[in-house]
Amino acid sequence: MGEKATSEKATSEKATSTQTACTLVQRVRAIRGEVPCDLIVRGAQVVDVLGGGLAAADVAVLAGTIVCLGDLADLHAAREVDAAGRYLLPGFVDAHMHLESSMLTPGNFARVALACGTTTCLADPHEIANVMGQEGVRELACAAAATPLDVRMCAPSTIPSAPGLEGSGWSVGAAELAQMLDALPVSALGEVMDFNAVAAGDPHILGVVAAAQDAGLMVDGHASLLDGRGLQAFRAVGITSDHTVRDPAKLLREVSLGFSAQVQDCNLSAAMVEAIRSSRFADQLCLVTDDVPLSTLMHQGHLNHVVAHAVELGLDPVLAARLATINPARRLGLADRGAVAPGMRADLQLVSDLRAPRPDWVWVAGRPVVEEGAFVADVPASAFAAPALHTMRVDPPTERDFRLAISPTPPDRAPTDPAPSDPAVPTTVTLRCIHTDGASFRTTEERRTYPLHADADGTLVADVAPDLTMAVLNRHGAPDRSLGVVTGMPGVCGAVATTYAHDSHNLVVYGGGPHAARDMTLAARRACELGGGLVAARDGRVVAQVPLPIAGLMSPEEPKVLLAQVDDLLAAAVAMGFAHERLLSFFTLGALAVSPELKLGDRGLVDVANRRLVPLVVEGSE
Repeated sequence: MGEKATSEKATSEKATSTQTACTLVQRVRAIRGEVPCDLIVRGAQVVDVLGGGLAAADVAVLAGTIVCLGDLADLHAAREVDAAGRYLLPGFVDAHMHLESSMLTPGNFARVALACGTTTCLADPHEIANVMGQEGVRELACAAAATPLDVRMCAPSTIPSAPGLEGSGWSVGAAELAQMLDALPVSALGEVMDFNAVAAGDPHILGVVAAAQDAGLMVDGHASLLDGRGLQAFRAVGITSDHTVRDPAKLLREVSLGFSAQVQDCNLSAAMVEAIRSSRFADQLCLVTDDVPLSTLMHQGHLNHVVAHAVELGLDPVLAARLATINPARRLGLADRGAVAPGMRADLQLVSDLRAPRPDWVWVAGRPVVEEGAFVADVPASAFAAPALHTMRVDPPTERDFRLAISPTPPDRAPTDPAPSDPAVPTTVTLRCIHTDGASFRTTEERRTYPLHADADGTLVADVAPDLTMAVLNRHGAPDRSLGVVTGMPGVCGAVATTYAHDSHNLVVYGGGPHAARDMTLAARRACELGGGLVAARDGRVVAQVPLPIAGLMSPEEPKVLLAQVDDLLAAAVAMGFAHERLLSFFTLGALAVSPELKLGDRGLVDVANRRLVPLVVEGSE
């Protein structure tokens, strides 16, 4: 560095130091009553997430920072808010989530999340990265940075989520990660989902982890099926969190191994709450959202809904608040937020009901974004460049793509012959099926035998009614496509197609009934025409659609407009006979190749536990 540059740096550092000192002087002067504060919230029940309990107090803020709390009758402020005994707690901090799961643009998502009390989050953009690669991450990060919501961005680690088992629009190795880290401001390595590869010592995924660690990033994890030495290997290589834990005993093991054990809403239970309560060292425990479908977000809330659910199951409200504020803030290395205490950033929310928090007021760095239930912040519309609007690269499907063809025409029989009578020609077939229990996201393998018939061209086709046919078609330019059967949801008449399908976001179609192939074709073609989205078709016509033209994942519509579209589509799906407690998640998770136990990708059926493709047809020796 030359003398001039050295001198300029020294001058800049001196100016910054002088400015900071002046700010600190002003804070002390405000505490002494010598200058007015910017904001005082009076008469609140302050939620003490550090020491536990509640305390009646006023809270004073200057220049975005909490300066003092207690009886502050002698202090004055430019603005004062009467809390009237309501509860003042820190803004929620979500340590693991995906912006795209809402199907909203970052600007519209921020409006909803802030109104729910979430003021900071760590977002893993692997959804858009699977579709658009680094440019998609850049687009999402730029849009998020324009909002009052403090979004810390991850660098996606595992794309595709199950390498070799599915196709996506991009892939990440150590070189791609290094390029991303040079080009984008990121705070962490996104969830490492190929847990089996980590436990097996796979050089590719460990190279990605090492590159992140060399850059000083913390590493998020996804260890749904790991335990024992495999789980220890996950931790030994420096992966420090898991948001997939379902078993209370495993939760406590993860805490003992040094993980940040993160519990999402779908894994909460009375037993899980008891495990949280019984842990003497709760600093590593967090409540997170992970994926929040739009219907849940709008009807129930964001992280505040997870907090309320935990309280409903028996968790102390103050402890629940701790798991959604100071614990995740510390997980993210954010020492300036997560508590109502002097020196902390004034990310605050005022709620009437601590057991089911819905904020009346929300402040971000001392500035109001919600006032008495009304959103008052200026959030610019999220803009995306043209490439984000043209991501569907799939040949238009035909009805042939949705036939469960088992074998070609036998060489000694003409295509127009009737159903086979030759004993050498099979009349039934046993298939591996994906079974859903209609409640959880975990699917299991079920084997069922179905009759065969000869189609018009002589192809033997399985008649799987009343079960569902499921198809996955690569939408990123590759020819791969596959078929499977879903059991546990009999009697559907119609089809639903989606391009929002974790994590590779290929075109996924479900259909049932006598005209399943026709309706599946119609729904799939319409989804492509829209540039992506969800489409329901029945009786040869489209009955509902949710256009998601931004990467096939997000809509530019306002939240209420998009919610109406989603609700209409789900109502149409229910009328067709689709039945699941979380139906939207059922549609979008059926191709998730890292979610136990059996899933369908564009390359075939995935045995998640054993990290392998398995054939649809069960051979006699199996």
